[in-house]
Amino acid sequence: MADIKIKARAFWTDIENGTTAVGFAASENPDDGYVLFEGMPGATIKTIYVEISDEIFGADNAIETVVFSDAGFTLTLTPRAARRFGMVREVEVHVAANDTDGQSTIAALKILLGRHNGF
Repeated sequence: MADIKIKARAFWTDIENGTTAVGFAASENPDDGYVLFEGMPGATIKTIYVEISDEIFGADNAIETVVFSDAGFTLTLTPRAARRFGMVREVEVHVAANDTDGQSTIAALKILLGRHNGF
């Protein structure tokens, strides 16, 4: 069971100098919860920065897995990272299937993580 669940309604993707940032948020207000990924597309997962709802809960070498589903994805942090993230280990991000912005942001996340071929 996830420690945090975010029903994402706000999304962003930014590419600058070869680095991609992809975000999913409950609303335009960051206090409502968000997940941000940042890194070079196709790089090893250890080099991808992840942040959950506050910059103090952000680090690279923190992602254990990202599992995609029809409802969105589940981010699992490494046990070591969970201690840095206030004991958060698993975050579920739900994106409506008919939300075109959300679905395109999921596609951008898959590219960032190197999973653009059917994952």
